Amino acid sequence: MFQPSFTGSSRRQRQVNLSGRTPANPFTVGGSTAGAQAAIASAQQDRVERQQRRQEQQASGRIQRTWRGYNGRRQAHKAWRDTWDAIERDQHGAYPSLDASVSQMNRLMLFFSPASDANDVERLTRYGERQIATADATTIPASPNPWPRAYGRLRQACIEALQSGRRRDADGTVLDILAYSTSRSSSFDATAAIRYYRTLTSLHAVPERALRAALLAPLGFADAYLGLAVLLQRPVDPAMLELLRSAISPRVLAEAVARMPHEPALATRERVWLLRNLIRLCGSTDHATTTAIAPLLGSLADEIDFEGSPVSLDDATFDREVLQNVKARVPLSTTLQREFNALVSQDRVRNLLSQDVTPADAQLYASYALTLLRCFPRQADDIRMWLYLGSTGQATTTVYFWEAMKSNKLVSDIVRDSRSVLSLLQTSQDLRESWTVILMFLELYTFLLKIMDDEEFMGRTSGRQRQSAIPIGDVAYLVTFLKNLGFTLTFNASELDGRELLIARDVGSLRAHFGSHVAPESLKSGRDAKPVSLHGTPGISWGYIKGIVTGLMRAIYERDSRRHFLPRDHWLMTSRLDMIAFIPGVVAEEESRHVIAEQDEEDQADDDSDDEMSAGATNFRGLDSYHRAQEARERAQRKASRRRYLENVAPRLEVLQNMPFFIPFHTRVEIFRQFVHLDQVKRRNGQVDADAWRASMLMAPQHQGQQMHRLTRHHAQIKRSSEFEDAFDAFYELGADLKEPIQITFMDEFGLQEAGIDGGGVTKEFLTSVVAQAFVDPNRTGADRYFIENENHLLYPNPTALEDYRVTLENAGLRHSEVASLRRDMLRKYEFLGRIIGKCLYEGILVDVSFAGFFLKKWALTGGHGSAPGESGYRASINDLRDFDQSLYAGLLALKTAPDASDFGLTFTVDDLIGPPGAQRPKSSPLIPGGTDIAVTNENCLLYLNKMSWYRLQGQSAAQTNAFLKGLATIVQPSWLSMFNQAELQTLIGGASAGINVPDLRANTLYGGTYVIGDDGREHPTVRLFWKVMTSLTDAEKSKVLKFVTSTPRGPLLGFSSLNPRFSIRDSGSDESRYPSASTCVNLLKLPMYRSEKVLREKLLGAVNSGAGFDLS
Repeated sequence: MFQPSFTGSSRRQRQVNLSGRTPANPFTVGGSTAGAQAAIASAQQDRVERQQRRQEQQASGRIQRTWRGYNGRRQAHKAWRDTWDAIERDQHGAYPSLDASVSQMNRLMLFFSPASDANDVERLTRYGERQIATADATTIPASPNPWPRAYGRLRQACIEALQSGRRRDADGTVLDILAYSTSRSSSFDATAAIRYYRTLTSLHAVPERALRAALLAPLGFADAYLGLAVLLQRPVDPAMLELLRSAISPRVLAEAVARMPHEPALATRERVWLLRNLIRLCGSTDHATTTAIAPLLGSLADEIDFEGSPVSLDDATFDREVLQNVKARVPLSTTLQREFNALVSQDRVRNLLSQDVTPADAQLYASYALTLLRCFPRQADDIRMWLYLGSTGQATTTVYFWEAMKSNKLVSDIVRDSRSVLSLLQTSQDLRESWTVILMFLELYTFLLKIMDDEEFMGRTSGRQRQSAIPIGDVAYLVTFLKNLGFTLTFNASELDGRELLIARDVGSLRAHFGSHVAPESLKSGRDAKPVSLHGTPGISWGYIKGIVTGLMRAIYERDSRRHFLPRDHWLMTSRLDMIAFIPGVVAEEESRHVIAEQDEEDQADDDSDDEMSAGATNFRGLDSYHRAQEARERAQRKASRRRYLENVAPRLEVLQNMPFFIPFHTRVEIFRQFVHLDQVKRRNGQVDADAWRASMLMAPQHQGQQMHRLTRHHAQIKRSSEFEDAFDAFYELGADLKEPIQITFMDEFGLQEAGIDGGGVTKEFLTSVVAQAFVDPNRTGADRYFIENENHLLYPNPTALEDYRVTLENAGLRHSEVASLRRDMLRKYEFLGRIIGKCLYEGILVDVSFAGFFLKKWALTGGHGSAPGESGYRASINDLRDFDQSLYAGLLALKTAPDASDFGLTFTVDDLIGPPGAQRPKSSPLIPGGTDIAVTNENCLLYLNKMSWYRLQGQSAAQTNAFLKGLATIVQPSWLSMFNQAELQTLIGGASAGINVPDLRANTLYGGTYVIGDDGREHPTVRLFWKVMTSLTDAEKSKVLKFVTSTPRGPLLGFSSLNPRFSIRDSGSDESRYPSASTCVNLLKLPMYRSEKVLREKLLGAVNSGAGFDLS
């Protein structure tokens, strides 16, 4: 239909159809947009087709050109070969001239391609043989001389022929030509050397003579050793190695291995063989060899089990079946293990620094020595010993590394400011070399302190030990470094690890003690069990550094506790801690530790269950065994994860247990009492007071009969003069329940109850009486002497008690089973004694008994990070022998400093007298296997001292000590004891050695009856006389008065304000003929109203020296 346009024109407009729709095809897509898209698509398709046709034409052209080029080259090569063959036809022997030989070689190089024509190998051998004859018969001109370059081309042709593998029958001749041409080449770079030796390593079944000649030919070139290193990355026949050893320069080889590119990284098997072959070829410990071996050995430390059980396989089989298949902790073959053990031989380690070393070499040798310790942990002490015995010629090894460490900027920065240590540790990415020197010195010095006596340490003796020690003035500098570093590693562990804390830390609240406390699920699953390394350094983690720093600090602190060579407050770090918030914070962290400990106990129970299943089903192997091992690994991972979690959320507790000397002693005593208080709250359902606890037990609506039985078990009648035996019979079965309040009724010699109500005082007298009878009773002899004294009257477990008891029982005719049963009963008594001492510590009761320092050290070392149950955390040293036997200590020191130890005529045996008094017999025990036949000499003197110290201080009394510590740990957490050193533990047990502080006692005394202080604030005249007399008494007499009233001779560690109940005085009439009396249950002194100072003194001392019990009351 016509549509008007209103333009004034009647002409019809042209209609253009772009849709493609026509009356004949009504199904085409309609619309102008669809038509445009179709047109565009069609144009694009045309363009693609045109491009494809062009590419096909171009490809066709390239194919034609390539074929024409190939065909042309083939025809040219054929023509050249024909020409070459025509010249060689009917020709034999040497060429007519050197020029003719050069021309013929140039023709050969034009077409030489053994990969395309196997006959080229034959042409090469023909030419090589004729050229060798030509060179032997002709003198080569000095200049111009084309032959060095020509021989290089000939060498490349030989390598190409060997790589092609087309004519294996001619390999021997080609190798001869290769050796000849290589030895006469003018250059031999590293790339050519690597290709050369890689080609030789790929050959099989070639003549041995020719191969040896080819191997040795390039060794006149320094760069050839880089290629030789490639050959050494595979098993090499021993005879071949001997041949190479006779021809190579070990120094040049070591330098070449050290210069090898790090990329691409060598496979484990390649590094194993390279290390083995390098050890065989170089042998010595010079600087170049150490530089080459150190990184190789370090790279294998986590991949190879150097000290595991070896496999008996030859090199080829071991390479094929083990190195190419096993991926982790690869075992070694018997041969390889023997050769690698040569790295830690005495001569090799002692001579490590005997070369002309400089301070700049310290990092290299430190890194290598640390690697040896990582790879051979079972021989670590031997390695340290031999390093210690070595020297640089100018200084001992210890001094050499100390001087290198002192000059280290990282060390000076840490010493200067303790608050900057964290940022230094987080940003010192480029200080890896500094850490190796630091750690090597710490390793050596830690070992040195184990074998050095105090006189040597203080510099008061002469000899090599004094030269190995650092000056006392430098020790203070070292301690400051260790303090600042150790504190940061412990207190800021979470920031160094770079991990978020798993839960928020709440240091001010104790609500966890009264509610549920669930550890994060990640702790249970054992995730994140991988230790965090020091900036990615293999084998060196923050945990390792913290362990060695902490151990060395404790060793120096222990020595300082004996000899006091550092200022009194040098060890404290109170400036870095908020001491007001420290106590509540550490108490809250202790509760977190309890949660971790409970989960560890659950895993331990699972381990025990698995052990029982394994023991009861020994016929099952395979998959079940694999699953049990897998579960054990998972439990170990969970335990390690929980350990690191605790380090993150309990930094104060970690400081307290590992570096307690950072905190003042009295603060630690307060923390100890807080730990005990919280434990009492948990165990007694919130009732700490003994009477309140008993009342709550009686009033409990459920299980009233059981509660009554429990209370009955905590009550005992104890006869005077048999306190220990009666206590053992009554209370041994209580176990950890001995922590709860006990009630004691004393029976006198006539079987009558003594007067007095146990308000706590009778319990204190009971415990002190048991301790006195079991530990210091002079009437105990032979096997009944559980503890014996040293020259200073300090106690330690009788080392021959079990043997004395055994001999006594055997002499009485008892059977072996009966003897064993009674010996176990004796160990139970040692365990009970441990519980008694633990009970005194738990209740805060001071007892008048003093233990030897070496024995107390075992208490302190049963807790803390990384320690184990029993006395395994204790390491015997010659210094502790002073507390054991002064004469033995002096004799061993004389042996140590003697010019010739063999003059003493000693062997590695020790003699003892065992049996009952009057019937003792000698017993000889070897200190090492075969010790009877091994004489003590200067070489093994230190080993003898170490073994003798271990036997006397640890091995001989191990059963008794472990039983005692087991009982002690039943009552007091071992980790609590780790807060104190041996001297502080003795103070915790028996009180301060200082005299009674009378003004403090007077200020904290309560008065009753007539003695109550009135409104005027004045004391009663008798009270003033009493304090005047107390002030004038000797320290021993003051202690007796205090014991008379409180049952303990020493005052509380935290002062008399902490005595509970308070010290009290009340009147007991005006009869001056009466003696004072006491009620120790309430710490009450009943003092008649004396008017004379003389009478008061006389009556007071008469009462306290009477030895009566509660009957005076």
